[in-house]
Amino acid sequence: MICVVLPMCLSALALNGAGWSLLALDMARGGRADGREKNGFKLISPKMAAFGIAMTIICVGVAAALPLLYAENSFLFNIKRICLLSILWPAACADYTSLRIPNPLIIAGCAYRVIIFAFELFFESEGLPTRGASELIAAAAIVAAALLCGLVVKNSIGFGDIKLFIVMGLTLGLDGIWSAVFVSLVISFAVSAVLLAAKKKKRGDVIPFAPAIMAGTYISVFLTGR
Repeated sequence: MICVVLPMCLSALALNGAGWSLLALDMARGGRADGREKNGFKLISPKMAAFGIAMTIICVGVAAALPLLYAENSFLFNIKRICLLSILWPAACADYTSLRIPNPLIIAGCAYRVIIFAFELFFESEGLPTRGASELIAAAAIVAAALLCGLVVKNSIGFGDIKLFIVMGLTLGLDGIWSAVFVSLVISFAVSAVLLAAKKKKRGDVIPFAPAIMAGTYISVFLTGR
């Protein structure tokens, strides 16, 4: 089993390192971190750094757990999920601090999916058309649902969230996207209710959704393996 778990953990470390780099680059180019600057560059706050370290450890833990808990999953199947998780926490950081999701993270998520697709063509070609159709349908369906939600409830969904949903759909497919979104919505509702009750937010205020998406997807992937 070590021959499966170790590559997963090393891959998770590498992918989270890339996530760190993309987040730091975005902050240096003008994304807000904590308002401090040094030599013209934005600085990542200690709290954000601690959060990133914690999420990297959690992501590596999920990477180790997937092959142990869900032996039926292939290596590439699990890696797809770790690729997604590795961009979700930097997206959550950026959305929480500046209410925006950097495009480089979205591009990275799409690039990961294209690279894995190339490997799937060689190593997991059986059933690939079905999986591909599932992922495309999932991406289209979740985007349609998000757009409808955005029309009904003002400030509920941003374009950054929609782009993140596209990456999620292309990664999780129909089997995994709905549980991830459902848990994300539950978390978002609970957090919003607490913030409103504590009068830290008012009705109509924008509340970053990417942190809830991150938490919901992590929980869903860990609990379902999908």
